[in-house]
Amino acid sequence: MSSKTAGYKTLRMAAAFLFILLILSACSSSPAPVPTLPPQPTEAPEEGQTITLITPGDAKNVTNESTPKYQIQTRLTDFRLLNESVGLAWGVTKKELRIYMTMDNGGTWVNISPSTNVQFMANPVYGEEIFFTDPDNGWIIRSAFGMTETVVLRTTDGGQSWKVSSFPDSNTVSSIYFSSPQSGWLMTSWDANTTKSSKALYATKDGGATWTMVMQNEQYNPNLPNNTIPMAGIVTGMIFKNATHGLVTLQTGALPKIYMTSDSGATWHPGQEILVNKEWEGCDKVITGEPEFFGGDNTTGFLPAACQTDKQNSVSYNGYFTANGGDNWRFVDFALNSQTGINRYLPPVFINTSTGWMLNGNLIYKTLNQGQTWIRLPASSVLQSKLLEYPEIVKLQFISADVGWLLIQKEEDRRSILLQTTNGGISWRVM
Repeated sequence: MSSKTAGYKTLRMAAAFLFILLILSACSSSPAPVPTLPPQPTEAPEEGQTITLITPGDAKNVTNESTPKYQIQTRLTDFRLLNESVGLAWGVTKKELRIYMTMDNGGTWVNISPSTNVQFMANPVYGEEIFFTDPDNGWIIRSAFGMTETVVLRTTDGGQSWKVSSFPDSNTVSSIYFSSPQSGWLMTSWDANTTKSSKALYATKDGGATWTMVMQNEQYNPNLPNNTIPMAGIVTGMIFKNATHGLVTLQTGALPKIYMTSDSGATWHPGQEILVNKEWEGCDKVITGEPEFFGGDNTTGFLPAACQTDKQNSVSYNGYFTANGGDNWRFVDFALNSQTGINRYLPPVFINTSTGWMLNGNLIYKTLNQGQTWIRLPASSVLQSKLLEYPEIVKLQFISADVGWLLIQKEEDRRSILLQTTNGGISWRVM
């Protein structure tokens, strides 16, 4: 036998011997431990529609097919359309605010969230803690909690970067409004109940970098004229038509109130009184929504108002319209059926003093004559099917005669979905 052949036999014998040792070792060792299952979540995970994200640097190249894209699933709690193509949507997950902007009507989105170091205890609401004057300039208020202070986050580049400013008040922020990228106001409240609250108003002239108190209503002096917004009433909306003229609506225990300013918020006087007319006679409470002005001059506007009846647990909406910047308001009886159920407080929305929409049940109604008559639009199969899955309506907004968004949710399952129409509410699609 050659030495080469003997070497091969020796190697084969060694390999066989090693294999036998491995088998014996496996048989004699203790069985492998059963893997421990991860702890199950104590609540349902947050879910929403899948959105396609791109990086902020590619936001202007959304039509380029080579632009890198990736998809995520997120739960949204609020949104705001800025024009027909640009919109914002956001929600808080694990105390982190996740806010996204679309520049192409929802085709793709950019994550414009501030630093995760800024924690949020609740979901911000547009007009209370979030405001944008245009796609570049926006503000987010993080209210104080625990040992943390209230801070103002501001961007001038569409959310690519955020600057942080301190705010000299730790009370609850109830309203925010900017009439321009430089001029803005924040309303805070404390000692609040269902019919009254102390109120303070702060103003900025440098885009939110610094804030100065211009009004507060707790230090009342009977020897001086009381030119503040009264303690009676809860603020339901605040708007400034320009750097000097503003308007606030208050919900009281009886009829709502309007207060107006012409000196940037330093002094306030009552606006037109909302009177008891025949439409309000059987109401247990009259509810107002947020005032809204249209056009560049902000002379025409709309204020939703509703009759609430406790016995039927129903709400029926009507409206007030102004043609002179809020000095006078004209009541219009919408002749809409009263609403019951979880979506009874959803108001009509208008884009001007003639054209508006109302969602009642799973049907969209449209008016072209200031709410005097309403046309029922054809039933949308997508809208009807999605409302069965997500029965709670969070928000409806139209930005033009064609484009509107609708956010619906199922709160108990922590799920939401955003829908869009581009033909005036006739058909809808999941964004």
